Amino acid sequence: LRWLDDRLRIRDVAGRTPRAVAEVLEAAYVGVYPFVLLALVLYLQFSPSPDSDKFWSVVLITDLLCFAVLPWVQTRPPRALEAGEPWESSIRQFNLRLLGATSIQVNTFPSGHAAEGLAAFLLALAAPPGVVAAMFLAAVAVSAGAVLGRYHYLADALAGWVVALGVFWL
Repeated sequence: LRWLDDRLRIRDVAGRTPRAVAEVLEAAYVGVYPFVLLALVLYLQFSPSPDSDKFWSVVLITDLLCFAVLPWVQTRPPRALEAGEPWESSIRQFNLRLLGATSIQVNTFPSGHAAEGLAAFLLALAAPPGVVAAMFLAAVAVSAGAVLGRYHYLADALAGWVVALGVFWL
């Protein structure tokens, strides 16, 4: 996991991220929770045949698959292995406190944040094109916040997207 991040110099990219962008990406990382609820509203409003059971099945199966790997693949998040903060952000302290109080303190592979963000986007595909584009950008921001904020490795986020795509397709 570290090899890919090191090879692509993810930590250096994070360090060069402008403060305003870092704030947006940190907000997107924690915003994945209301983002799923927004996707539900869009799904129920615009889907030709809305089915809340289908919606929650996609969301929960996606999330559970990310956690199902945990007994066999246990890694520490990059933030636990790297010195210092990847960037300056006022929202980061809130995210770190939230993780300290609610997290299991290990890295999930695949990333649940990345997977849920993409699943939310996919479930909102029936919305108007401008909304769909905004949902896609938000899903990318959740994943970018997870990786550049050093909550997850890039491989975690990519694997999360694969899980979300697979569950949605099935």
